[in-house]
Amino acid sequence: MVKPFKASSYIVGTRWKHLPKCPYCGYEGEFKIHKTWHFRFYEVERLECSRCHGVFNHYHGTSPTGKKTEFVIRVKPRAQ
Repeated sequence: MVKPFKASSYIVGTRWKHLPKCPYCGYEGEFKIHKTWHFRFYEVERLECSRCHGVFNHYHGTSPTGKKTEFVIRVKPRAQ
């Protein structure tokens, strides 16, 4: 089951610098969380944009040297 969440309300308890932004359409708002996991020192969420339905992974975390990193990777092209 896919759980919708509002990024602005979820952001309060996290270390994100900015709200996640859809790499396909630039939307910053509600996304559906498909899956979450850890990869090395990153926390990863697979998100789906509620506007264009593009799927992407949002990586965020702090490296062992203390540098905070955040980026997105496109997973699947948006539905046409």
